[in-house]
Parts: sequence; C-alpha cells; structure tokens
Amino acid sequence: MSDLALYVGPAGEADRLRPGRSGLAPCVWEAAVLAHERDAFTRHVLDGNGPIEERLAAWRDDTMQGEVR
Repeated sequence: MSDLALYVGPAGEADRLRPGRSGLAPCVWEAAVLAHERDAFTRHVLDGNGPIEERLAAWRDDTMQGEVR
C-alpha cells in the first residue's frame, strides 16, 4: 500500500506545485492520468532494462498526449 499524494498548482507551472490538502482525491479525469503514470512506472522502472538512471529518464519522458476523457 502507498499513500496517494496529489499536488496542486497552476497549469504549466511545475515549480509552483504544492501538496494538496489531506483527503484530497482525484476526479475521474485525473484518475486516467494517474493510471497512465502507474503503467509508465511499471513499464519503464520495474520491468525495464538497463541502468536505473536510464529507466527513470524513460519514465519521465513517457507523457500522455491528446484528450483525456
């Protein structure tokens, strides 16, 4: 089990992200992004090959494209 940490802040300003309030939960649209993040972590970091630095870089570069619905 892990704690779910959501960050909040202005869109496109990652340096201004801050932890959300306790008890904050994702909406259904954010859940799609969280699912992508989970799958990308598994694909690149846990199941990937090569040095950990390369696997982490591949995970960071794996972003969602297009409309989330």
